[in-house]
Amino acid sequence: KKADKVVEKTQEVKESKSSEKVFTEAELKQYDGKDGSKGVYLAIMGLVFDVSKGKQHYGPGGGYEFFSGRDASRSYVSGNFEEAGLTDDIAGLSHQDHIGLKEWVDFYHKDYTYVGKVSGRYYNSDGSETAYKKQAEGWLAEARQDKHMEDSDKEQFPPCNSEWSADRGSRLWCTKKSGGMDRSWVGVPRQLFSPGKTKPRCACVKDFGAPTSGATPPKQGKQRSARGDLDNPSLKEYPGCDPKDSSCQLPDDDKN
Repeated sequence: KKADKVVEKTQEVKESKSSEKVFTEAELKQYDGKDGSKGVYLAIMGLVFDVSKGKQHYGPGGGYEFFSGRDASRSYVSGNFEEAGLTDDIAGLSHQDHIGLKEWVDFYHKDYTYVGKVSGRYYNSDGSETAYKKQAEGWLAEARQDKHMEDSDKEQFPPCNSEWSADRGSRLWCTKKSGGMDRSWVGVPRQLFSPGKTKPRCACVKDFGAPTSGATPPKQGKQRSARGDLDNPSLKEYPGCDPKDSSCQLPDDDKN
């Protein structure tokens, strides 16, 4: 986390030089890599990078040639490479998409040369930030907060392993490494209902000892030392499954 902040600070310094070039959209178009162009540049969220060393990818005939000479921020995460999708408007994207865009910006800072900004949606002609740019930063901040909460949620309630077969349907089960979360306990499968989510997900729940730090205390009459997180009100047992078993077989038409 500290290293990430250092990288971001370095990027901010690079992006705030008063002598840097501020391209118009027409000027940036002159760097599309085609015959007679000035080079191969692209922009993402208003930041311009020289990608000439990757001309085999970004030049004519390359797999990413549609990125060159423009800011097509949205398409980096939408996967829409049609002309209408090659836009710098990122409004309405998911939190995951905003995180993905930041990762793309970091990638270009690391692997290519930052050369300036493009005036328009994110920056004014003098290089100052637009209101839209500040709004985009707010979206990213919300995305980071959401990811932090999601990561914390997975630490307390690691995702279950799952498999499906035509003859048996879905099976959910827990191990010490299910959901990619290493831990010292196995847990039992439960439906976890989270705010803002339309469907529950399968979570492996600690079924012994005291509740996880920050978890909801057990109900009256329950022994705090024996129930783990089982009394969390966001959890529900899977119908037809042994509540004490680390594996749960669901009918084919059940969703988790």
